[in-house]
Amino acid sequence: MARAAILVIGDTQYLFDGQRMRPDLLAQTFSRARDLAEQCQAGPILHVVHVGDVTEHGDRAECEAAVEVMGVGCQLLGVGATVVSGNHDIDQRSDDSRGPTPFLSAFGAQGELAHTLGAQAVDDGATIVPGPGGYSSWQVLEVPAPGTRARWDGERLGVLGLDWRPSAATLEWADDLLRTHRHLPTILITHDVAIHRRTRGGAPCGPGELTEHGQRINRMLADHDQVFLVLGGHEWPSTRVVDDGGREFHAVNYQDLPYGGAGAARLYCLNTDRGECEVISFAPTGHDEDLIRSVAARRRLALARPEDQFRFALPPALGGGSTPWQARGLDLLLDLDRRSNPAGACGNEAQEINLPLAGRYVIELRAALPASMPEGWQVLLSRLAHRAPAPDGSPEPLAALSLSTENFVGWQAYLARRPGSDDEPGWTETWQTSHELEVGSQVRIVVSGGTGDARQAASCGLWVDGDRVGRSDGQEILSLLPGPWRWRIGAGEYGGRPTDRFGGRITVLRVWGRADTEHRSAP
Repeated sequence: MARAAILVIGDTQYLFDGQRMRPDLLAQTFSRARDLAEQCQAGPILHVVHVGDVTEHGDRAECEAAVEVMGVGCQLLGVGATVVSGNHDIDQRSDDSRGPTPFLSAFGAQGELAHTLGAQAVDDGATIVPGPGGYSSWQVLEVPAPGTRARWDGERLGVLGLDWRPSAATLEWADDLLRTHRHLPTILITHDVAIHRRTRGGAPCGPGELTEHGQRINRMLADHDQVFLVLGGHEWPSTRVVDDGGREFHAVNYQDLPYGGAGAARLYCLNTDRGECEVISFAPTGHDEDLIRSVAARRRLALARPEDQFRFALPPALGGGSTPWQARGLDLLLDLDRRSNPAGACGNEAQEINLPLAGRYVIELRAALPASMPEGWQVLLSRLAHRAPAPDGSPEPLAALSLSTENFVGWQAYLARRPGSDDEPGWTETWQTSHELEVGSQVRIVVSGGTGDARQAASCGLWVDGDRVGRSDGQEILSLLPGPWRWRIGAGEYGGRPTDRFGGRITVLRVWGRADTEHRSAP
């Protein structure tokens, strides 16, 4: 599918609350999502998800107001929707055998919204299968090929929506569906999933954890690895939990923010070329005068928390895997991992290796940065000049991945200039630098270059935690300068002498290239 997105809306109960209605804020969510998907080149929005607590009381007036906005918004995007019940939408003491409610009439699998969007759902290849009681649903989305919405490339995505409290019959129904579609990547939505840990005084104090119902769902999914993402709301602030198997659990809820969240929502941008999902949280506040003039709204609706802006790996069926996307099609030349090398092949002790990297190369390094700001430059990986000076006579290494005294990560390397470049020397130098990183943080660094082709420039550069650095000289496509291929892990050199030892811990070092030469460890 290359790229596509899902719009995920958290609890909107304070926007549909008796006489205190703000449907206009939710209406803005859809237009802003459409514009944002275009600006980010996220691909088409495939589907809309609401994680529950659509309304405050679940009465007919609130549900009618909400379903009207949801219907118009989904039609604007040209997609169907999955809306699950929250504890405010129905009697929270009941399970999905509760019978008819205004919420069921509006948002159930056979309710008004499904009827309104029925033609669109058929066009998108999604047929809604209702669960017992009608509050739960199952859809299989056909994913459009890149650049079109009229034909399909065969990729599909399952969407399973479960009631606030699914009955035993519904859980059995869901289990049967998942067994039938055991190879289909699937997203599950249920209102009560995860909670941010809090102190006894109620203040958020650390990572999230699964709620009791979230644990129940996780147990149900023990034999269903195809469910890679579970979405909910209910608790605030928004939080994220990753279980031992890598399954993502996200609580998406902004109702604690000014104006009941002001229509804040998320785009889940699926990129199967890169095998990752980027989560973009946003609030459509730009056209509302009250929100613009509110200091609290400007501060808190920026949604800058790590739990609101992040990315995660997709399952292999959607292009995910352990290999960086920049290295696809290349050969793994080096794999040093502290878990498989307990003696310290990739720890605090500096180590030297021989590793030719002529032409295309990708370096991945994972490390724990020092617990305090470096007093001097520290080098994570260096290419040694082997007692021969650099082409400009510098005593520095031929290449170095370094940590500066400002806690920036930088990649400096001498590169081979392309043949026929006027009267310039046959070499040049690249210098790429990140922003300041948090002291003591765990980082994943990817250095990629040597394509020699400007059309592949997007796969060349320096990335830190998945973000391409903004300070770059644009020479990343050039190959490393020929010469000695001796590398030092965990330190640099100056005039042929070891120096600038890294004060953190390198946990993983992997290198890809062309396997026309073998990697040999130093004796």
